[in-house]
Amino acid sequence: MLLGSKRVRYGFIAIVIVAVVVGISIGYVIPTLVTPPPKPAAPTIKVGLSWPVTGALALIGRDQVNAFDLVVDEVNAAGGIKSLGGAKIELVIGDTKGDPKIGAAEAERLITEVKVHILVGSYQSAVTATTSEVAERYGIPFLNPDSTSPALHRRGFKWFFRATPHDELLVKNMVDFVKDLEKKEGKSFKKIAIVYENTLWGIDSAKVIKDYAPTLGFEIVADIAYPAAAVDVSSEVLKLKATEHDVLMQASYLSDAILFTRTFKTLGYWPKLWIANDAGHIHPDYLKTLGKDAYFVFSREVFSADLGAKKDSIKRANDAFRSRYGYDMDGTMARSYTAASLLVDVLERAGSLKADDIRKALAATSWSEAKVPMPWKGVKFDETGQNILGLGIITQLIEGNWRTVWPFDVATASYVLPVKPPWA
Repeated sequence: MLLGSKRVRYGFIAIVIVAVVVGISIGYVIPTLVTPPPKPAAPTIKVGLSWPVTGALALIGRDQVNAFDLVVDEVNAAGGIKSLGGAKIELVIGDTKGDPKIGAAEAERLITEVKVHILVGSYQSAVTATTSEVAERYGIPFLNPDSTSPALHRRGFKWFFRATPHDELLVKNMVDFVKDLEKKEGKSFKKIAIVYENTLWGIDSAKVIKDYAPTLGFEIVADIAYPAAAVDVSSEVLKLKATEHDVLMQASYLSDAILFTRTFKTLGYWPKLWIANDAGHIHPDYLKTLGKDAYFVFSREVFSADLGAKKDSIKRANDAFRSRYGYDMDGTMARSYTAASLLVDVLERAGSLKADDIRKALAATSWSEAKVPMPWKGVKFDETGQNILGLGIITQLIEGNWRTVWPFDVATASYVLPVKPPWA
């Protein structure tokens, strides 16, 4: 019985061997004998964020990172970039500290050490000038959501793309608004005083006003530059107080905007019509710090949450931001959110992490008015890397909320022109 069992077993083994040999000879591979190769892991997409997350502009840098985080977290949670096999996006911050030299050094670190696939930044035009130059030198795509100096897209760069409108449009909006206001009010606002911080952004803003306003019949009666991040602006405010003017146009970052407004109150100065060039005045901490003393200032803008009542993409973006962080986006945050959404779309269309493929996808961008979460006609880059479909608006801080007041046909509220300051 035992011998018989051995014969059965040996016979069975022989049959299996023959079957395998025959199977191989006719091209059939027994499935259980073959292990499929492991599926390659999806790559990690490294995105460098070049913003000031410490220093005087840390609050602004924080909000820009927050807006980018919101979009990237949603995309990663939904399975990543599908054209790249579900690749996840990793954000790596290069803290510029608001300094052009530090920004350039951080850009080089992100490119050479971290090996980022694209750079995004850098808020201040003076810093963007240096960080984007580094990206250009290394052949890395650079997406600029937020800097508005007209000079930036005129350097002949191949790798630079700016989503926001620049100051030749936005600052002209400030002057156009005053012209329309004259017609609507039947009053003259001919004499303009300008005050601005003395870096690239402030200087270029002032230049646009000085070049454009006289063509519409305005007179520049005061031209006051001050050191960025000043600690005392009493002399500048006293110059304003001593100069007869109808309109004040101001370009200041957050700490300067707060300082000027406090000094206005201390020295008893109040302009008849006060228009800020975005930046510090529209940041939530401007109102949070000053309360009612901040009321009634106008600002040129690229975004306002109240326009969500007229455009679904604006409402969806702001609702998502407010749900996560507890407050509305301003123009700076909205431009960061838009850039993050654009980057996701670019990566999907590129289907590659090669620098030139990403650059080509950026250049081929064609977003409709409905798609872009801004009051723009869309996003489309010209040969210089400038979005040619961006638009500007004028907002006013009314009873604690920024409201769109111009162009008049898209306004959500009527403007207020007080005859006395809010602290009086």
